[in-house]
Amino acid sequence: MALRYLVSVAELGSLTAAAEEHRVTQPAISISLRKLAAGLGVSLVEADGRRVRFTRAGEIVLDYARRFARLEEELLREMADLEGLVRGKIAIGTIDAASAYVLPHVFSRFRERYPGIDISLEVMATSPLLTALRAGRLDLVVGTLPVEGDTDLEVFPIYTEHLLLVAHPGHPLARVRALSSAALAQYPFISFHEGATTRRIIENALAAHGVAPRVTMTTDSPEAIRNLAAAGLGMATLPEMVVRDDIERGVLVELSVKGLTFERTLGLIIPSRRYLSATVRAFLAVLADGLGIELPRRFLPGGAESVGRSPRPGTSSKSGKGRRP
Repeated sequence: MALRYLVSVAELGSLTAAAEEHRVTQPAISISLRKLAAGLGVSLVEADGRRVRFTRAGEIVLDYARRFARLEEELLREMADLEGLVRGKIAIGTIDAASAYVLPHVFSRFRERYPGIDISLEVMATSPLLTALRAGRLDLVVGTLPVEGDTDLEVFPIYTEHLLLVAHPGHPLARVRALSSAALAQYPFISFHEGATTRRIIENALAAHGVAPRVTMTTDSPEAIRNLAAAGLGMATLPEMVVRDDIERGVLVELSVKGLTFERTLGLIIPSRRYLSATVRAFLAVLADGLGIELPRRFLPGGAESVGRSPRPGTSSKSGKGRRP
């Protein structure tokens, strides 16, 4: 148990938070870690204000603790696989857009086929999802590509979508017929938080046209960005599926600049060296069928052949766009 406590302290940053997660008292965590340190003959953590700092020895022990935690999880999953797919659970991380219009029909099909398997869904930006995936808290992630530092991950593009530059109908640029890219720099933008993959995609496209956007408001919620733009607080670049209805209703208007386009790709991200339970393989089979993509046979139930030619990690399926929901 001490190793589990150690991992929780590292991930949550304090003994108090770790105690809350495991539903024990803080002294119980402290005593357990002191016994572990005494048994190893080293110091594991040091006080740093309200937080704890790992010693060099503590970092080494933490690395082993995380490995043990992953092995324990794999053992439990393999034992669960012996019971078949009658019951179980799968933890999936997705970005907001994927949970809203890419995956719902996949979840529906999966529930129809495996009603006894529970789906735990975590919705947030790609970066924190990958942190949770690497820590073993998620089985797979559907996030925005590209993924940096992905040597420990296998990445499969599953869906490509257009993003549109939109604004309130009363925006000064909405009345300009031949809109120039230079004009965009004069007005505020509403965008995703700095460091978000989608924001980098948008800003790279603008930079190619000599535009450095003046971002005045940030949030990682596409719905919030859409509402802020509809309130006249700035321009925004959002997935077409998010703003299509608002454009049709006249709540937003698309701002078109010749030659300026935005596109992003969503991808399935799987740890490359982790045991995949029968539950995860079953979900991947449903996802591949529902989105019309191909996955290597090693990811499918029983190692069955996928239909057609399997893409290499980091490459797209035949269309590169998946099946539009």
